[in-house]
Amino acid sequence: MSMNGWRSFPFLLMGFWFFIAGGFFNAEVFAQQKMGDVYEGFATVQVQGENYVVAREKAVNLALKNGLEEALKEMMGEEEFEANQRDLRKILRRASRYVKSYRFVEAHDDLTSRTSDVRLEMRFFPSALSQALAGLGVITGPASENKVAVLIKETSFTSAPVNSFWDIFPISETQLVKNLMEDGIEVIGREQLRELISETTVLNAIKGDLSSARSIGLKTGADIVIVGTAVSSLRGKNAKDDIKTVQANINVKVVSTLESSLIAAKSDFSTIKHEQALQAELEAFDIASKKLADFLIPSFRRYWEKGVEAPVKKVPEAPPLSMSDM
Repeated sequence: MSMNGWRSFPFLLMGFWFFIAGGFFNAEVFAQQKMGDVYEGFATVQVQGENYVVAREKAVNLALKNGLEEALKEMMGEEEFEANQRDLRKILRRASRYVKSYRFVEAHDDLTSRTSDVRLEMRFFPSALSQALAGLGVITGPASENKVAVLIKETSFTSAPVNSFWDIFPISETQLVKNLMEDGIEVIGREQLRELISETTVLNAIKGDLSSARSIGLKTGADIVIVGTAVSSLRGKNAKDDIKTVQANINVKVVSTLESSLIAAKSDFSTIKHEQALQAELEAFDIASKKLADFLIPSFRRYWEKGVEAPVKKVPEAPPLSMSDM
């Protein structure tokens, strides 16, 4: 056996032992954070002197760290990972703590370039990693069953424009939350959501980014996230009796935190006539929200009983407003 082979052999044995002892093929599903089974990490370390053993150990530790980075990015999304890099260093520095098992895919000592190269496949302890993230305040831990987060970007013709998503309490969102709670569904309050979620993440989720919607669920502990847009408009005014016709449209998407997939999508509207434009708007949003809740609640029940259902067929009752147009 060559010198390179002899140097690699003890480490290959060690990797094989971890592979067997860790039960590499036992499927432990990190359901709560949707963690994958196997991750890969690669590292090259320069050898100091002739100490290839130390270089190999450093390469293994670095490869484990790189694999953990990929796992965290998958769990949190690229945006959240970048935003929380400073806090995540505490976890990445101790990557080996969270490794359940690993094995060598490649292991090579290059005598010419004086480097030690390794490529590893690894699996992590999901509960320990989840606990560490929760301890840093990055996520709250496992998503809770039957808990919902609702975030709607509303444009109201009776209200002045606002600079921040968090500066208002949308009528549509408030009414939808009220309808869900009346049916016994636990909804996380907007004030709590504001403390945990960045405006950028919310707006990306509203635009249709599933990873951002999932991030909302992970950080708040909600297993279902509802995001969408709402708009009210003055459709007409009777000059004779000063009756205003107001239409409210709401468009939502419902995302599973655990599956990072779409559970349901629905657009609804209501048109109300009243002397007072604000009163007409309130009633229109109330009715549209009630119609949405009547549609969505059975979807929630089916999801909680059976998991993600088949794509919903939407029958538009009015020309739907595109989320990108609001």
